[in-house]
This record gives sequence, structure tokens and C-alpha cells, in this order.
Amino acid sequence: MRSQIQKKNFEEDLTNARIAAQNVLEDLDIEKTKVEKERAKEVAILLSIGDGLVVTDENGNIMLINKVAEKLLGRKKEEVMGKVFSDAILGIEDKEGKVISLEKRPMNLALTAGTATVNSIYYYVRKNKTRFPVAITVTPIVFEGKVIGAVEVFRDITHEREIDEEKSEFISLASHQLKTPPTAVKLLTERLLSGKMGTLTEKQKEYLNDIRFSNQRMIDLTNALLNVSRIELGAFTIQVQKKNACAIVQSVLDELEPITKGEQPKLKTIFPEQNIMLMLDEPLFRMIITNLVTNAIHYTASEGEIVVECKTINKGETVGGKLLKENYFVVVISDTGYGIPQVQQNKVFTKFFRADNAREKHVNGTGLGLYIAKSIMDHSGGLIWFMSRENKGSVFYAAIPMTGMRTKVGT
Repeated sequence: MRSQIQKKNFEEDLTNARIAAQNVLEDLDIEKTKVEKERAKEVAILLSIGDGLVVTDENGNIMLINKVAEKLLGRKKEEVMGKVFSDAILGIEDKEGKVISLEKRPMNLALTAGTATVNSIYYYVRKNKTRFPVAITVTPIVFEGKVIGAVEVFRDITHEREIDEEKSEFISLASHQLKTPPTAVKLLTERLLSGKMGTLTEKQKEYLNDIRFSNQRMIDLTNALLNVSRIELGAFTIQVQKKNACAIVQSVLDELEPITKGEQPKLKTIFPEQNIMLMLDEPLFRMIITNLVTNAIHYTASEGEIVVECKTINKGETVGGKLLKENYFVVVISDTGYGIPQVQQNKVFTKFFRADNAREKHVNGTGLGLYIAKSIMDHSGGLIWFMSRENKGSVFYAAIPMTGMRTKVGT
């Protein structure tokens, strides 16, 4: 009797266990369906992004590509899925058409160094060998401290490039047209001031000097705009010759002597005894030094001091908080001026930027000098950076590799 009861209880327990297991399985199926739907929804959202999208695993194998990426690259999903990104994407080039090495590609940087990159200077090559300028953003996928893949979002910026080029061409054309009248005014004003056209009263001289000053400002602005347009169009060349670098710096300071006289900050120089010979494009190098020194003069009070130093720095040494990876010739321009507000320092080398305190102290600046200096350095293989504290002064560093400036042929 007892065995029958035990058997019955066992069968009931077994039935209940089966029902419970069935319920658990049904619940799991429901949850699985929900998860799959959520995942499908997330994938659908990713695939619907208006820019090109590619997702890879930790080895760079493509796991996901959307329709926009397929269209931009001229590649079908079936052709690239599971393949290594660097192999599936036919090519990535710079503006001159040179293939970018694997270690410098944004996707590889994300996978190997775990760093997010934003880039808009490369070109992707389509399957049909045509190419287009591309803005790329690559972000590593990090899980439990390990890079398990990367997400790249990119878009065709052909239209933006065309607009920029049209804008630069317009500025260049307008600047050339604007350059002629001020030049004529300058010559005529100087002739009048020379006294060759007759004796002038003091009041007439005062007015003519005001005209000359304002006219020179127009010439400086026009020249700056021309330099900007040449840089942005890639229409300027870098032609190097062996030059005495310190002698050029001293020559620039001699030219600027008229604006450093009178109630201006004291100017001090620290130059090495020996000559430092470098392969330089002298006009461009002079432009860099002129812009840096005039900035220091304009934004330093008359009781302040400016120090211009030339020196060589060996590979592996640190100067101005920057570790140099090769031997450099460095020009250091330090001042005790107004400094740059911390919140605005990331904009210093952008076009038309002038710090708030700079506008208050010197109203006539163009906001183009540092942009031009940085652009020249970027194109010639040099470095430019700074350290600054508001009301404590600034230190700007212009570094040229001891191998010299990199040559460039204008387009």
C-alpha cells in the first residue's frame, strides 16, 4: 500500500517537474524571442544610419555593413562579409593619391591602439577605381577592458570639398583684385610723404600717416587671405635651400625693429654661437617667425619682455611639454603678455580666431597669422605648439627637423 502511494507521489512530482520545466522552456523561448527582436531592431537601426557603416571583430573581419557603405564603396555585402576590412576595402589614399600604410589607417589604429579617430583628409577607392574624399570616424568596441572590434562610420564629403574649393578660389580672386588699389595708394602716399611733390604741413603729414597705416592694414589682410587660399587649395610650393636658420630669425627681428621701438616690450635674443644650417624655404620660414613675434609684440604690455631663442633639441628630449621623436631646430618665442584663456586654447590655430582678451588689447588683428603658421608647419613636416596662462604670458615653439623642411610642389 505504502509503495503504491510513494509511486503515485513520485509520478505527481515528476509530472509537476515536467510542467515546471515546460514553463521554464516556454519562458526562455519568450525571452529569447524578445532578445532576438531587440537585437534585430538594434541591427536595423544601425543599418538605417544615413552614413556608411562597417563593424568588424577584433581581427578586423567585417561583421556588418549597411547599404550606404555598399553603395559608396561599390561593394556588395556578399563580397566583403567575413573578410578583413583592409582587404575588402580596395584602397585608402591621401590627396596626392599615395596609398596610406596599414598602421596609419583609422580602423587599424582603433583595433591595435584602442583609440578613437576622426579623419577627413583621406580618400576611399571604389571597386571601379574611382575615389572620393571621406570623413571617417572609427571607435573601438571595448568589453571588459579588451578591444573586441571596431565601428567605422564614414561619408562622402565631395560636395563639402567643392564648396571649400569654390570659397577659396573666390577669396583668392577677390584678394588679387583687392591687392592692386592699396599698392597704388601706398606708393602715392610714400611719394607725398617724401616731400618730392612739395612741402607738407604737419597736419597734412599726420593725415597721410593715418592713410598709410590704414592702407598697410588692408595690404596685410589681403596678403593673409591670399596665403590662406593658397594653403587650402594646395597651390603653394615649398622649395628648400641650405640656409643659416638663426640668421633668418635675426633678419626678421631687424625688420620688425620699427614696431619694437618706443613704448614697446623689451626684446631679448638667445642665439647659439655656431651657425645652424638647415634646408629651408626662407619666405615661408620668415612668415612663421614674423607671425609669432608680431603676436608676442601686440599682446605684451610695454613694460613686459619678449625672448626669442634658437636652439637644437636632440631626439628623445622634451621641450615645452612635448617629447621630440627626432632631432629638431627649435625657435622659442616667450612673452610676459596677456596669455590665452584656458577654455579657448584649443582654438588658437583655427582661422579668424582671436581670444577674448586679445580683442580687448589689440583690435586690429586678423586672426589668420597662427593659422597660416600652423598650416605651413603641417605641410613642411615641422611642429608648432604653445603653453600659456592668462595674465602670465605665452611660449610658442616652432620646430623644424634637422633634416629640413619637406619640399612640396603646388597644384
